[in-house]
Amino acid sequence: MKVLIGVCGIGKGHCIRQFEISKELIKRGNEVRILTYNEGVKFFKDAGLKTYNVYVPMIMFKGEKINWIDCLKRNFLKFIPGVLKNIWIFKNLIKDDFIPDLCISDYEPVVARIAYKLRKPLVNVDQHSKFIYMPEDEINGFSCEEEKRRLKLFFPKSDKKYSVSFYDLPQKLLPKNVEILYPIIREDLKNAKKIKNNENIILVYFSKFINIPIEQKIEDIITIFNRFTKYKFIIFSSDYVDKKIKKGINVEIKKNDREEFVKVLKNCYCIISTAGHTLISEALYCGVPIFAIPLPTYDQNYCAKFIKDNKIGYSSNIITYNNLKKFLQNINEYKGNIVSCKILVKKTDTIKYLIDELEKIAKEVK
Repeated sequence: MKVLIGVCGIGKGHCIRQFEISKELIKRGNEVRILTYNEGVKFFKDAGLKTYNVYVPMIMFKGEKINWIDCLKRNFLKFIPGVLKNIWIFKNLIKDDFIPDLCISDYEPVVARIAYKLRKPLVNVDQHSKFIYMPEDEINGFSCEEEKRRLKLFFPKSDKKYSVSFYDLPQKLLPKNVEILYPIIREDLKNAKKIKNNENIILVYFSKFINIPIEQKIEDIITIFNRFTKYKFIIFSSDYVDKKIKKGINVEIKKNDREEFVKVLKNCYCIISTAGHTLISEALYCGVPIFAIPLPTYDQNYCAKFIKDNKIGYSSNIITYNNLKKFLQNINEYKGNIVSCKILVKKTDTIKYLIDELEKIAKEVK
């Protein structure tokens, strides 16, 4: 089976998810090629997968309609060369005799256009598809409506949607072709050994939304950390590792290294991080509470709100001495709630189930 996978190149969560899917597809004898952009290009090329750098325009909305003026400003110089590049990629796929039996999209629209053109099944495997069916449209001033419109524009038709999620949605909200799945957990984390329960190690990680960081300066955060002398804070950040920052005796800054990150994640007491879906999923898999700081997106604000409302961690836009103290005092309660929370999706072997389903869909079309 030939599988063409389109992967959103903003952030690493999409890439991590599709890399695990690609590995299992290839292991079963299938041929996989990747369409992506931005960070995704280097990620998949480094992984040794055949990768095409596609052009995806930036689409913004104003009310219920596309904001054409903003779109023109953002895409004016790139649009025509980008479309020509995408046509060239499509022609090269045909020239290489790579006619996909199945197209998968993780929030990447070019692969959807190829699926429609070739009349091949399109399957969404992502964590965004569920937004169309979310019960809450607005959280902390961030609306889901724009996300819903973008999803409907990019993917007007899908044969099946598998939406990975650590939180469940009522079945009555979902159409028949939409299924909520337990998050895809990377093999390295599954295989990592839990050496001991380090009751003083706290993992810290702050991502960005495009180029937008959290609102607090790292120096101010470290000053707060220094007041909690009982704990050791390990900050993973390639941005700060080489900078001359006064860290104090209980703060260590390490470069972003997945192997070292997994070791700390598997054995830490708790996590302080931006509210990205992937890391939250990994934290919950390990049973580790998280202090979530949402970046300015609906998704991160929903995740942060869910964590706080269900008392499986804490969330705030900023870290203060008082809210960090409160978080650390309630760690055991949070750990118990992670086990007992009924609206967390139950752990399953998502990869095996998903690949079985994808192969079944491709066979049905043939």
